[in-house]
Amino acid sequence: MKKKMVSVLLCMTMLGTLLTGCGSTSTSDAASDEKTSETAEATEGAEASGDATTLTITFPDSGDTGENGYMYNWITSTYDAWEKKDEVTLDIQPVVANDSDYFTKVQTEMQDASTSPDLFFEDTFQLNTDVAAGYVSDITSDLSSWDGWNTEFIEALKEGTKGSDGNTYAVPVSTDVRGLWYNKDVFEQAGLGRDWQPESWQDILDACEAIKTNCEDDVVPIWFACSNTEAEATSMNTFEMLLYGTGETLVDESTGVWNVSGQGITDALTFIQTCKENGYIGTLSEVFDASDWEYANKYMSTGKLGMYLNGSWGYADYLSTGSYPMEGYTDDTLSDALGFAQMPTQNGGGYVTMSGGWSWAIANNSDNHDLAFEFLTELMKSENYITYLVGSGNLSTKLGMDSFDEYSSKLYVNEATAMSETAFFRPHNENYSKVSSYIYEMVDTIVRNDTAVDSALSDFQTSVKTAVGEENTK
Repeated sequence: MKKKMVSVLLCMTMLGTLLTGCGSTSTSDAASDEKTSETAEATEGAEASGDATTLTITFPDSGDTGENGYMYNWITSTYDAWEKKDEVTLDIQPVVANDSDYFTKVQTEMQDASTSPDLFFEDTFQLNTDVAAGYVSDITSDLSSWDGWNTEFIEALKEGTKGSDGNTYAVPVSTDVRGLWYNKDVFEQAGLGRDWQPESWQDILDACEAIKTNCEDDVVPIWFACSNTEAEATSMNTFEMLLYGTGETLVDESTGVWNVSGQGITDALTFIQTCKENGYIGTLSEVFDASDWEYANKYMSTGKLGMYLNGSWGYADYLSTGSYPMEGYTDDTLSDALGFAQMPTQNGGGYVTMSGGWSWAIANNSDNHDLAFEFLTELMKSENYITYLVGSGNLSTKLGMDSFDEYSSKLYVNEATAMSETAFFRPHNENYSKVSSYIYEMVDTIVRNDTAVDSALSDFQTSVKTAVGEENTK
């Protein structure tokens, strides 16, 4: 039997002290260097003992959990049951860093074949930037012969791992959705009942008015991200949830032409403006606070907020282990207090959600593309994948995972899964991050400064045209 080795790089030096999670003292650097040296020696020893192929796997470990983390456990337990474990050496390299620093580190490594991982964890938000830079391998042909891809994955979620060319560059591992969390006690007080599902934007505005009219003055009807401090949350969780509900999108994926003048943009901004002008949102000092979600969560948990446009992860804040346990309720009765409604399209006839999540991708500079893809398919086998789902608490990208009690028993999983089947994703375009910054600035000025919709939209149009070229806008 060939020697097997699983090595872990818990802390890696990158661009000086960029990865602050690794520590900046000489002791930490020395420990990191020592660990790297030990890994190199172990790898050399394994290779000397046979002809095992080394497969390098990288993922973020912001909590510095190391061998105790669910990602590490997922990878190693999959490896232990793999029929090729005697032929392959795993070099597991968790990166202790926040998401931004993780992206930077992995991008730096992928530029050089000698440092590039084979398989790496990729945020779908970052994927198209890395595809455009040439870091990520096209796996479209690999997927065509993988039965699991064709039969087990939620079809709508496959869109999140496509490039602007329509090809697929990653396999989705987790997803999230956005909807309207609502406090059932508040809704009952407002005369709206405890089970609520709006069918249009007008239903939401009507609910806001009912709450404002029938509840105490300190009850806020609705909360949503609307500031430049909330940045991407303002763009994705609020503006794009509205825009995509009008039937419009931000960009024509087939041509790369950005939408800067559609009626849907005006309508989305007008909805936000209406909520501000009618006093349906929190005070400006609260909604523009850098941690405005803390106000939202506090108010929701104490019966002072009607609804909150937020992600599927939101309920965790109201559990007994969360930062804002729901007053008067236990974890077992949380669903009696908190509802999760789908976001309706503008004029009815359907629902909309924006989704994101993480994925597995193969580096272009990998020397082991086929082997990396094969191990990826092993990781995504249901009996292995469940380890990740339970550990992370994320939503599944695969069908049938509700056959596992530890997954199906999660709160709100059925509601969130239903939303994911009609999900939209942020544009598969390398310019998205630029355009997003103009979106949240546009929303911010409407709410903060009472800037007219037409004026804010004009500034947005000018900024986008400058960034992507006027010929790429309409």
